[in-house]
Amino acid sequence: MIFYTAFTLVDITQTGITRNRKGEEKQRHQQRNWETVLQVIGLRAQPQMIEGPYDSEYELTDGEIFGEMFRGKHMVWHFSFGVDIADTWKDTNENPTGLLDKDFAEVPIIQGLNETAKFMLPIFYPHGAIKNIHFINQRVTI
Repeated sequence: MIFYTAFTLVDITQTGITRNRKGEEKQRHQQRNWETVLQVIGLRAQPQMIEGPYDSEYELTDGEIFGEMFRGKHMVWHFSFGVDIADTWKDTNENPTGLLDKDFAEVPIIQGLNETAKFMLPIFYPHGAIKNIHFINQRVTI
């Protein structure tokens, strides 16, 4: 099993709310974002042994994980998952998560939930100053 971990500023809380019900709109939108993540990952491989998503508040500095637009304290959602095929997302530049970045680029999100970051566009974006999702090729338990 090959493991990956994702970090995002987008609220991907797994609520289990899969139907539209009055008073549960926010939880349904959070679940929709989580479902979107799983669907994009599932374009190339079936995610297994999913841990999370979990949310924690972090002090973001120096563009270490996310784009330069996001400094200070922010909520970050993270989860780990495994796949059974090595190099599933390796691109031609030998980046082990390069195709994950490509697949997630400009995928629509629902914002205005529990995220603290303000996005210029309602999309996942894995590059540059507005980077709001980051992948690594290892399991991280926090």
